[in-house]
Amino acid sequence: MNRSSLLHGIWLAIAVAAFAIGKMQSPSPDSEESNAERKGQREAHAGGMGSSSPAGRPTGTNSGHTGDSDSPFAGRLLSAEGMTEAMALVIAETDPLKRQRLFTQLLVHLTPENAEAAVRALQEAPRSRWNWGQEYSLLTYAWGRLDGEAAVAFAKGREGRSREWTMASVLAGWASEQPESAMAWVEGLTNEKERNDFTRGLVHGLAQRDVQNATAYVLRLSEGGNERAGEYMGAIARQQLSQGVDSAVQWSDSLPDGPIKGSALHTIANDFVRQDPEEAAKWISQYAEQDFATRALSEISEEWAEDEPAAAIQWVTTLPEGSGRSHAMGEAVSEWAQQNPTEAGNFINTLPQGNERDFALSSYARRVGSEEPAIALEWAQTISSPEIRNRAVVRNVHDWMRRQPQEANTWIQNANLSETLLEEINQPQDSSRHHRNW
Repeated sequence: MNRSSLLHGIWLAIAVAAFAIGKMQSPSPDSEESNAERKGQREAHAGGMGSSSPAGRPTGTNSGHTGDSDSPFAGRLLSAEGMTEAMALVIAETDPLKRQRLFTQLLVHLTPENAEAAVRALQEAPRSRWNWGQEYSLLTYAWGRLDGEAAVAFAKGREGRSREWTMASVLAGWASEQPESAMAWVEGLTNEKERNDFTRGLVHGLAQRDVQNATAYVLRLSEGGNERAGEYMGAIARQQLSQGVDSAVQWSDSLPDGPIKGSALHTIANDFVRQDPEEAAKWISQYAEQDFATRALSEISEEWAEDEPAAAIQWVTTLPEGSGRSHAMGEAVSEWAQQNPTEAGNFINTLPQGNERDFALSSYARRVGSEEPAIALEWAQTISSPEIRNRAVVRNVHDWMRRQPQEANTWIQNANLSETLLEEINQPQDSSRHHRNW
């Protein structure tokens, strides 16, 4: 799983359960001192338990928790050792539905005193179960809400991917409960890479609590030159999508024009087009002449063309001429070529010379190159723009050389290519350079 997919999985898990955790922990959104007060109350309860059982015992009073009457943890205030034993009970459950229920019931009994024990116990559990990652994200998120400072200290002590994953969820939890404290902690980091990496989790938590505050925070980062501000705004867009496309669209339309708005539009477009491509196309068309909307236009064109290439192409032809339309045309043609290369090729032949045709040709050549590399290169060499043509030829030759080096080299020797193009072909390959036409 790549880094982006991993983080998206974390955000999905957190978003699904944030409301439930909020109900269970009953936080006060207006008081930064509420956690300390609850912590003191729990310590007072723990001091008066006098229980010899590590799993705790029925207290005989209302501990402030609410839970299912059939919960094996009902009426208990769990010590750290008791939480470890309770988590072992959850982990031992092999029925996924029963395990999920037990896990949710156990979250009700999470406290600042036993949270670390719960996380460590889950860390030591087998990770082959389908729901382990979700459980870990929710547990660390809940810990962040209860005791942010302790949770981030624990996360900072982790290494590698586990560190990034844990920090993302605990910071989201902390920021959703105590935004000012979480922001101060992140902004106080002296390591710039750490600060930028951890800001993503911070922004996600801020957006759960107050999307306007989160948006203003990211806009300030953008104004300060933070190169990852667009990424953070995309995280807010995903949070807004959890409230529905209409809410996300209204929010994104209110953003100031520029690249950071483009990041939000692109994120929303990916979700909107899957639900209603025609409405998504109508919405994004208002930005067709804006360079910052190019990725969103292309996203809608590409996704729509997967199911209805003719409809997507028809929509693209209604857009005003420019970079956005050219890129959108390229994506639509690429999807059409995958389904019916003959029809897509015939359509390209109807396009007049210019950027739109060149982008269509480049995308077409890339798509058909996996099956017919020599024919794809013939198409690529008809591109009128030298820059786009050379980029398309180099990309297709590199793809061919990875699959069939002998055949590709034979083609190169007989293709009468320019010295400049040969130099580009012989440079070290970087597949990320040719992912799209921009």
